[in-house]
Amino acid sequence: MPDGNGIDRASAFNARVVRVEGEAHARRLLDELRTDSGGAAIMAPKMVHAAIHVDGVQARAANLIKQIMLSKGGECATSRDTLLKNEEHVSVIIIGTVKQLRAAIKNLSMQPFGLKALSVELKALMEDSFGREPSRRTLTAGRHTLELGGRTLVMGIVNVTPDSFSDGGAFFDFEAARSQALALAAAGADIIDIGGESTRPGADPVSLAEEEVRTVPLIESLAADVDVPISIDTYKSGIALKALDAGASIVNDISALRFDPDLAGLAAERGVPVILMHMQGMPRNMQDNPVYDDVVGDISRFLRGQAAFAREQGIDPDKILVDPGIGFGKTVEHNLEIVRRIEEFKSLGYPVVLGTSRKRFIGSVLDRDVTQRLLGTAATVAFSIARGIDIVRVHDVAEMMEVVRMADAVAGKWRPEDDA
Repeated sequence: MPDGNGIDRASAFNARVVRVEGEAHARRLLDELRTDSGGAAIMAPKMVHAAIHVDGVQARAANLIKQIMLSKGGECATSRDTLLKNEEHVSVIIIGTVKQLRAAIKNLSMQPFGLKALSVELKALMEDSFGREPSRRTLTAGRHTLELGGRTLVMGIVNVTPDSFSDGGAFFDFEAARSQALALAAAGADIIDIGGESTRPGADPVSLAEEEVRTVPLIESLAADVDVPISIDTYKSGIALKALDAGASIVNDISALRFDPDLAGLAAERGVPVILMHMQGMPRNMQDNPVYDDVVGDISRFLRGQAAFAREQGIDPDKILVDPGIGFGKTVEHNLEIVRRIEEFKSLGYPVVLGTSRKRFIGSVLDRDVTQRLLGTAATVAFSIARGIDIVRVHDVAEMMEVVRMADAVAGKWRPEDDA
């Protein structure tokens, strides 16, 4: 019997929409269909569709991109007023299959108005996002090596502060903090992140001396006892220097190298990975009235710029990670939008770190206080893993390890035999 749309859903054809998550997935679907290998090589790129947003394109170049994409069977969207207003630079969205985009990129490489340089960036982006096999990389942190691009890594948080939003100073005592760090490592954390200054909304900075007392002795005591890299959560070069000397091997900077002009040089000199996080404003005022034109686009542009700055200062591009900064100068809707579109940050070409654990936006959605946000955190972690996140930063490592393991298995990033 036909449904409300006049379609007979009881037919014998079993028609269904297939979600194709990349060229490798397309090849698997075709293999399951027992398609000829030569035909599969031709058809797989046609099965994967993409929309690529590009800022800063010359208006006259946008017209060329549109013509080339139309000639390949694709499209290019831009403002209807681009030519009327005679704008110098515009944004475009390039639309097509992987096959169409690859063909267009070859043509763009021979065009003027900056399109040759754009073609190089688009080619790299296509390879990262739609390569025949998922891209993997190795991150060296001191004597430790982390594999990225396979299973999702877990960063465990230890706040050595009396006023942390998440644990209310439960680990302000040295022994309590040390016990917690050891417990997180034993639970399977891949990185232990130590912070000595609260960055909750409204928080004021602490002195260098106080932050040092809170973090450096703890790092020194842990370095020999945990077999995972230790990250120092600071934006101050003086603290980072002493933490690195004490045994830390990663710098996690909420300011993305903006607040201390010496931190980038230190990280470059010591050859350590740096996590660049986005924050609008300062902790004491970041939640006053956060406003964005396009929260994901604006943050992406910021992180791209700070990553370029890091490279200019001598930091190895293979040791740059980015974090969109959930809760740091964002409304509930901003945070939800970031998580919903988290895969767009992968286009920057750097590993992506996401810290949703116990955050206020989860409490706002679920009407739960900070002690009751475990399940909400689990939902955001699982969702972000499905979107390709590299590292999740969490408080409840033991519980989140199960979430990560299951989400990785569903996403095809891990199988039981991997541990055999």
